[in-house]
Amino acid sequence: MAQVISTLASSVPAPVDYVLMRGLLSAARKRCPYFVGTMPGTLEKNQGSASVKWRRIENLDPATTALAEITGNASFGMGRDSVQASITDVTVAIAKYGNAITFNEELDLINVNSRAAQLMDTLGANAGESLNILMRDVFDASTNIRYASNATATTSITSSISVSDIQYCVNQLNRESGMKFASEAYGSTRVGSSPLREAYIGICHVDVEEDVRGLSNFIGVEQYGGHTRTYTNEFGSVGGVRWISTEIAPIATSGATESSAGHRGASDTANDVYSSFVIAKEAVGSVGLGDQHTKEIYLMGDRIPTVELIKHNPGSSGVGDMFNEVGTLAWKSWFAGKILNNNWIIKLETLANDLS
Repeated sequence: MAQVISTLASSVPAPVDYVLMRGLLSAARKRCPYFVGTMPGTLEKNQGSASVKWRRIENLDPATTALAEITGNASFGMGRDSVQASITDVTVAIAKYGNAITFNEELDLINVNSRAAQLMDTLGANAGESLNILMRDVFDASTNIRYASNATATTSITSSISVSDIQYCVNQLNRESGMKFASEAYGSTRVGSSPLREAYIGICHVDVEEDVRGLSNFIGVEQYGGHTRTYTNEFGSVGGVRWISTEIAPIATSGATESSAGHRGASDTANDVYSSFVIAKEAVGSVGLGDQHTKEIYLMGDRIPTVELIKHNPGSSGVGDMFNEVGTLAWKSWFAGKILNNNWIIKLETLANDLS
């Protein structure tokens, strides 16, 4: 397959010292938070195949019987019994992803610093979006589903997200002993901030964000105390869930077929269905973005870069580029994702109010 070369223009557009101002010409950068709260796995490489492993040590049964006093002669265990720890290994195959740009010599002739930096920035954004879409699909495979207002199926949903939907998700995670991400935080009356309860993480579409903001007892991120750590794209908290929004959240176009006016979709009988996710700690495993998301064990002390950006300048292609005109910019990354505990992730399917 022939390579596609990105030229600066059909002809040289300006002197060598021309500076391209990014300004409003910048490419859009989507909000991609699906690695927030995921658990990094260990990358193992054996006999040419690569996989990621997560190890779970199951909870022990509560010890509710008092230990008897030690009597008689000393012996092994001194009359005490031990239990066997139950260990579960979850493994998934790992794959490599990437993208590349091939450019001609004008990239080096015209303002190499600013233009190369812009292309690398674009590649970095592409890497983040690509890996987050892959992780979104892992989330979307959850089979623990709550339909809005306790509907019975996707096609029968007739309402947007409600407080009772969030309460249901939080209650289910609490019943399964889900671990929360954020501890309780106290506000300050001097700055008008609000206290926050311990919370799980919720990820929703930006359309659903506006519905969440309208719920009773919603606390906007601007009302958090100054000491409160926030997550990427977090916009507020309600019902024991700290909410993050993104444009790449799943949407089933025309998924709800029962009549429901005032919601986004093709018609009142073809409403779009949005999938939001409420998760506890260690619900989902990943290898991808973030310093802790990739580590290898087959060479002690070595690390595989999470996202590797690669540049080959013109002249580095050998006899295939006789006039030293062609260079490349690329990114590549390992990726694997897995739902580790389906009881700790709930997919909440709702409609979204039409704001037009």
